[in-house]
Amino acid sequence: MAVPWSEIVARYSGGAQLPSMPGARTLQVTGADDEYIYVSHRLWSDKLTRAYLEKAMALLDEGRMTRDYASVIDHYRTFIADERPTTAATVLKDLGYVD
Repeated sequence: MAVPWSEIVARYSGGAQLPSMPGARTLQVTGADDEYIYVSHRLWSDKLTRAYLEKAMALLDEGRMTRDYASVIDHYRTFIADERPTTAATVLKDLGYVD
């Protein structure tokens, strides 16, 4: 079952540091609101769209996407959006959807 968006907003409202893929720098979540999760890295800042993340959570819940981190990145890019798929996989991992 998808994590309610209100819980995600509460979880990230004060920001968070998430371990990224092995060998990469830590991902900084800077906040969240009704439409986005805001993220930054050493050289960039961006946002992840709620609708895309909720679609990924639904596909993962339904077993239509693998929970393997590397595969989630490719599936997210292919089936959902080419919007920071590695970052999205990192957030999904923090939420317990990805191994």
